[in-house]
Amino acid sequence: MDTFKRNKILLAINELSTSKFSDKTSTDLLLERCCQILMQNHEYCLIWAGRCDKDGKSIKPLVVLGSTIISEQNSLRLIPPFFTKMTTKNPAASALLSGKYVVNHDSFSSTNHRVIREFSKKTGSGSYSSWPIKYKGKEFAVINIYSQKKNSFTEIEISFLQTIIADISLALYSHDLTMRIQIERDFNKEIVDTMQAMLISISPCGHILSFNQKAEEVTGYKECEVIKKYWVDVLMADEHRIENQQLLSNVLKGKKDQMNFESCLLTRNKQKRHISWHASFRHNIEKGKLGLVLLGIDITRKLQDDNDLKQALSQWKNIFSAIQDPALIVSVDSTILDANSATFTIAKKKRSEVIGHKICDILHLGATENIPCPLEKLIANKQSRILETKLRGLHGNYLLTISPLHQNGNGQDAALLVARNLTEEELTKAEAIRSAQLASVGELAAGVAHEINNPINGIINYAQIIMDYPEDEETPNLLKNIKKEGKRIAAIVSNLLDFSRRHEESAEAVSIETIITNCLDLVNHRLKKDMVLLEMHLSPDIPLVFCNSHQIQQVLLNILSNARYALNDRYPGANPDKKLIIRGYTVTHLQETVVRITLTDHGTGIEQELIDRVFDPFYSSKPKGEGTGLGLSISHGLMQDNKGSLTINSEFGVSTTLTVDLPISDIQGAPNE
Repeated sequence: MDTFKRNKILLAINELSTSKFSDKTSTDLLLERCCQILMQNHEYCLIWAGRCDKDGKSIKPLVVLGSTIISEQNSLRLIPPFFTKMTTKNPAASALLSGKYVVNHDSFSSTNHRVIREFSKKTGSGSYSSWPIKYKGKEFAVINIYSQKKNSFTEIEISFLQTIIADISLALYSHDLTMRIQIERDFNKEIVDTMQAMLISISPCGHILSFNQKAEEVTGYKECEVIKKYWVDVLMADEHRIENQQLLSNVLKGKKDQMNFESCLLTRNKQKRHISWHASFRHNIEKGKLGLVLLGIDITRKLQDDNDLKQALSQWKNIFSAIQDPALIVSVDSTILDANSATFTIAKKKRSEVIGHKICDILHLGATENIPCPLEKLIANKQSRILETKLRGLHGNYLLTISPLHQNGNGQDAALLVARNLTEEELTKAEAIRSAQLASVGELAAGVAHEINNPINGIINYAQIIMDYPEDEETPNLLKNIKKEGKRIAAIVSNLLDFSRRHEESAEAVSIETIITNCLDLVNHRLKKDMVLLEMHLSPDIPLVFCNSHQIQQVLLNILSNARYALNDRYPGANPDKKLIIRGYTVTHLQETVVRITLTDHGTGIEQELIDRVFDPFYSSKPKGEGTGLGLSISHGLMQDNKGSLTINSEFGVSTTLTVDLPISDIQGAPNE
């Protein structure tokens, strides 16, 4: 090879070593380019390069270049398995294993392996050499060069190829090192760009050197737009520039290693963002200079949330203090955590005499010995209640509302208690309800007396038989009958007494079937006496309702009384259409599932223009002296108090249906007995 060609090959290798390849196959491409440069020597008829596979048992051909004598495709086909096996008889493998080049000056020599002689015959190669491509322990490949002539690889040629192979090894090593550094830089840049904090590096002169994606997102500027700009011009609003410039100057002057501060940043679209900054040294090893790294967190949303929270707390405190009724916040262990000024005023106590004390000690002036306070039990069970009760600590009767609160400021559950003093109007309303209840009791009493009369007569008759025939064998059965009738009387009287007794105005989970059964026990005798046919259809899976059972019982008794009156008015005697139909089921109403009870009578009905007035106080369609006009009005109010509804639908002369909707209880279990 003449000097000109050699210099041309060396120049091409040097140019190749400085080339940039960015794709995944860049190493193989670089190796192929090197082989192409070597192929410029016209004496070479075939060059192929290969690399050891992962398990190190064979050599995989990567590049095959042929001359005009033999094509690349034929050359690749002719490379037998022998040339890829990692054995010492394989010159390519021998070169890789020893790390030294292998040269054979006569390919047709009888000392060569048969496969080598056969391969040389088909490719027309007279001599060959194998060159390991290694650099600093890094193995890249092996290059195999086949020449048309025998003794082609002279000392001068070998010396030249050693130089060429060394340059190729260095080029591949440099490329590999560059790729590794690039991958590391890309990885670091990806980390920096995916950070949820602004990361900005600044030169000693205060110019921006780098700007990550979060910084671009917050400021609205691209990195290319801010590089080499003065940092305060980009990162600080006008009112903060001088102050913060002085702060960072102190860091650069070595007065501080690092520092934290907050400032306002003006974005590209003129919006202000509040940033929490951390500034620290940035060492530039190559240039021996110092710079700064700024790590910034956008706290605009946090400051806004904090401000909203402060305003909400302030608003809550104002509302809490402005409540005219006593209001208290109580922990689940019944300790008073806070109270408004109305509480201290009405209780006639100082703040220190209320806060930190048990709720029962303040509202009830202490619990009865060995009897648990029901109020403390409700608070501990996190139950909501509205109840009418006397609070001695507040010197009066109150409507007490208990509302559970979850996770208050101290990180614990609590309850809000508001005690509303019952005004004279409310007391009058309560008395009206009580009067209506007693009126119902008076109406029921006559029917109950007749209902009791039959079992009493039975008991007297059974007792007389026992007295006349004490030894009769039927005596035990007669005694059982006496006991049965006695229990019947006790149940009827108990039901009536329970209805007539004053009850605490509190709601609970209760079975609607139980309420209806208790009502019918009180009116069954009157219905039978008036020959009213009763049909009841209750779904078997009706859930428990949340209500004051005694108030709902009063509502249903009012409806049953009106239905019985309407049926008697239309049918004075027996009639197959003299029916009262009760149905119970669940229904979804206004996106809420409720228990619905309908009571339908085929009585006189109500004229359409009068339906809107039936819930008015003191309005009655009954003759004077037969109704107070308070029954449905009070019932309507009681349903509202129980978060339910009462509606009426009537066709004059045909039928009337009253619909009672009650909320389902969150607590479901066995129906109340």
